[in-house]
This record gives sequence, structure tokens and C-alpha cells, in this order.
Amino acid sequence: MKRILLIIGIIGNFVMFNSCQDDFMKFDPSDSVDAEGAITNIQQMENAILGIYAGVQHQHVYGNHLITAQEILSDNGYVTLRNSNRFTDYNTYTHAISEGGTTRALWTRMYRVIARVNYVIEHESLISDPSVPSMMAEAKAIRALMLFNLVNYYARPYGSFDQSLGIPIPYKFAIGEALERKSVDEVYAQVIDDLTYAAEHINQVHKGRITKPAIHALLSRVYLFQKQYPKVVEHANLALTQTPDTYVKGENLLDYYVNPLNYKETLFAVVYSSLDKLGANDAIGATWTRGGRYDQNVASSVLYDLIENNDARKNLYILKRGVADVRPYNVLKFGADDNDNIVLRASEIFFNKIEAMYYTNQSEALAELNQWVKNNRNDQYSFSESGQVLLDEIYRQRRIELAFEGHRLFDLNRLGLDVIKNPANVNQNPIVPFNDFKRVFPIPINEMNTNPKMIQNPKYQ
Repeated sequence: MKRILLIIGIIGNFVMFNSCQDDFMKFDPSDSVDAEGAITNIQQMENAILGIYAGVQHQHVYGNHLITAQEILSDNGYVTLRNSNRFTDYNTYTHAISEGGTTRALWTRMYRVIARVNYVIEHESLISDPSVPSMMAEAKAIRALMLFNLVNYYARPYGSFDQSLGIPIPYKFAIGEALERKSVDEVYAQVIDDLTYAAEHINQVHKGRITKPAIHALLSRVYLFQKQYPKVVEHANLALTQTPDTYVKGENLLDYYVNPLNYKETLFAVVYSSLDKLGANDAIGATWTRGGRYDQNVASSVLYDLIENNDARKNLYILKRGVADVRPYNVLKFGADDNDNIVLRASEIFFNKIEAMYYTNQSEALAELNQWVKNNRNDQYSFSESGQVLLDEIYRQRRIELAFEGHRLFDLNRLGLDVIKNPANVNQNPIVPFNDFKRVFPIPINEMNTNPKMIQNPKYQ
């Protein structure tokens, strides 16, 4: 597989980011920026951009936790009875404590990525080179991606309740600056503003970095959460190449997840090499993969049973032996420690589009759904219902297709659905209603202690 080496920290004097305190706007005095740490030429700018991607690689971002949390907290996956105690708090919804733990790490690491972005943006005017606007586009697109994830983990879904309690939006690299929570609407506006700028200026073509199709793909996701359905369709069409091999075929699914950059299906993946892999303890495959060091996170039998026997996606799961659980299934979407992790791909964008089309043109949505599933996953598929039954089928197909790729919890939240786990798989909290305060992560206690403008989420005080 062709790979690019993503630098583990910003090269040169940008080590300030690696010694950050846990709270996102607080740094050691020794980390202050001096003249030697400034970005003064295009190569340093490129190195700094790579440093942003290195932050995205972290185990608490797209290296593992950001994806795993979506699946363990939802009805897709769970932690087996025999485990290493990793992710067990997610499994039982006992993660929701203001002291932080794993939820604090997600907050910290994503805001560190944003800090790197803001540092790069502040040096834009110092470099005169035609490639700078595209670099700024990459930086702003990654900032948008982080803000989108943060607002959906730490705030209520767009358009629901508690909308004044969004998240802080840092616009500059500032040491010790206290920031208030913006509204959910304001955060989404910033995400769209960053992505709109990025789409206009991006020239990057490597799928291990943000590209124009990936930016339009992310816009389709954002607009879906806002229920702006015509815009979902517009940006989905801009993201998809519409060639016969746009979508990975069922017979290639197992290879696809091991080699995502080899397929047009992938629009953006976080790339790892043998030099920057997370290792057997921290990579996502460590707890999900059969033979992984901890081999404890599995798919539920409920999800497995949703997939028809002649559907190619059934082959992505294999019954786990030697445990007392009720039919746990290993997930074959995760490979070795240096496996690339998918962030945006064509099939997600198709399902963004088809869900939006349901509200604008039901008959066309039905036709495209049948064509896509029949051509790509199950050659015997046929569906002819309409109305709510059709919408439920779109949701079912989306759930099956995107399972264990970091979507399910956000989908349940934006649709206002309860989390309903099999009681046989968890010893407490098998049902977590949509309105339950634990569906939103707490603002970490260290952030509360250092930021006087911060307001905690309800019931965590």
C-alpha cells in the first residue's frame, strides 16, 4: 500500500504542542512561542500542516477512541465479560463523570489539534507562496472536523434542546485564554464557514489528507445533521465521482478495510506507517480484532442479525469463540497496528444523500436505494415500501454499512432515539433514553477549574 509518513509532532521548534497541559487553552510557560519557533518559510509551513495530521492520528482521536466510543456507547457493539477493563465505562454508561477519564482525553486531544490549526493560520501572512491558500484550506477543514465532533459529543444535537450550551471556539493560538461556550448553532456556522473556505481553496489530492471531495463529503454530513436536505444532496453530488467503481464492491470489502487508499471509495483516511503506528496497546485493532492484544470489543448479535445471509457485509463479522457472552462477533474492519483508519468514504455520502432524498423525492430515493444495495452488497435485494417503512429501511442499511466506523452514536442522537442494548451484554444501563444527561459528555473537571467562563452540562455539577 502506498503510504505517506505523517510526522508525530510539528518539526523543529514546534515541540510546544507535545508538552501541553490537559486543559486545551493552558500551556506551560516554557511552551511559549519565541522567534525561533515561528513559521518563516514554506517548508516549515508544510511541516506544521503535517503536525496537524499527526494530532488527528492520536489514539484518542481517529486512532481509536473517537471511533470506538461511537460503537460501544451505542447498540452496535459492547465489551465482552472477559476483558482488560478498557472501554468498560463506555459499555455501562459509567463514563459520564465530570472528573474526566476517557471523555476528558477526547476533549483535550481534539482541542490540541485545533490549537495546532490556529497556530498555523496565524502565520499565513508571513509566507508568500502560491501553495499557502491550499494549506490554510487543509487546516481549516481539520478544524471544522474537530469542532463538529466536539459539539456532537459535548452538546445536545442540533435543533434539540440546551442549544445555548455548545462548545468553545478558539480562533487563535492563545495561552491561558478563557473562552465561553458558543451556541450549537454558532458552532455549526463556524464549521460550515471553515469548510466553505476550504472547498474554494484546496488543491490537495492525496487521500491521506483533506481533498476537495472530502470537504464536500463532510459538508453533506454537517447539513444532514441540520436537516438542510437540498444542501446535503448538493454536496454529496460534488463529493461523489459517479464512476462505475466509485463504491467498493461486496467481494472486495475485506481487502478494502485493510487497504482503503487503494479504492476510489475512500475520500479521506488517517494514514499510519510502520514508524508512526500506535502500537499493539493503543491502535483500534488492539481491542476489536481477533488476535488483537486485548480482543474484547465485539459486535452484538442484534446488529449481526440485521444483515441478510446473502449480503456481503455479513462476511465482515465472525463468531467469537471461548467466551460466555451471547453470540459475540469479532469485527473484521480493523487490521494491524499501522492500518489506515477511514474518516470519509463514498458509501457514507450515498447514505447521507439517500436520507435527504427521502424528504425531497421519495420515489427517486427508493430507486437509488435498490440500485445501490443490489449492485454493491446483495444482488438479491429488492425493496418496494414507502413512507416511514422506507425511511426505516434507509436507516437500517446505513447502520449496517457504517457500523464500527464512528457514526452510530451521533446518528442515534440526531434522530432522537434511545440507546437500547441487549441486557445480556451489559450489567447496567442497557437502555439509555435520548433525554438522559449521560448522552452528552461532561465538560472535563480540569477545564471547569481553569476556565471561569465555562458552564458544565446539566446534572454533572
